[in-house]
Amino acid sequence: MLIGGIILLIIAVICYFIARSQVKKLDDLNAADTFTSRMLADLHSRVVSTLGREALAETCDIEGLIECDAPLKAPLSGTPCVAYTVTVQREYEEKVTDTDAEGRKTTRVQRGSETMETNENKVDFWIRDDTGRVLVHPEQAELDLVQTKEQYQPAAAGTKGKQVDFGLFNITIPAGSGTGRQTLGYRATEQVLETGIRVYVLGCASDYNGQPAITVHPKNQGRFMISRRTERELANSAAATSRNLYFAAAGTGVLGALLVVLGLIG
Repeated sequence: MLIGGIILLIIAVICYFIARSQVKKLDDLNAADTFTSRMLADLHSRVVSTLGREALAETCDIEGLIECDAPLKAPLSGTPCVAYTVTVQREYEEKVTDTDAEGRKTTRVQRGSETMETNENKVDFWIRDDTGRVLVHPEQAELDLVQTKEQYQPAAAGTKGKQVDFGLFNITIPAGSGTGRQTLGYRATEQVLETGIRVYVLGCASDYNGQPAITVHPKNQGRFMISRRTERELANSAAATSRNLYFAAAGTGVLGALLVVLGLIG
């Protein structure tokens, strides 16, 4: 009973802090002024001409279509995109020995996986709206990626120290990997932010190489995110999640405290 109460209190604390992070996200969404690309161009012109390039650091958001002059090509699917992540995991099985309360041992085969390599890439792109387009420099942004392809390569004898080929992407398997474990194969998973889709961008209006752009805040203040969902959808989700987690934190906290008290006096 005491241990169960402590576990519930820990869960309550976790729910509370996640709820607070969602409240902070909602505050960031509400604090940003909505701009069009033309408004950002006008703001850039006024501030830079009077106060200088370093003076422009305005929290803003904008919605529009992704355009890119030189898009990336996703390594597995070949999808034109402005950002991608490819994660390669080694899947294996190993023998695990369990000992029960009476000291009897049983051996079973357990499957697992480990990340071998993660490859990320992103490029600058444009957000197109009804008034024009504005540059986005996505470094350090929270990106709303979706999975586009998954590819599996069974392990072959003598793979260690050689390359596993995934088409446009391959990795070299370390000679010492997999000690004590039998490798079953390698799974590559690709996620992308493709061109031509409509996104919501929350960031900082800045001067970037002499032109207006949305970037991370120069002092890392506020949130920088690129989402497939609209501002309203994001705000509604953050509000509902925070509310539900606060209720969960209160409920598990009260129940956990009660179990701890009963466990101490029992």
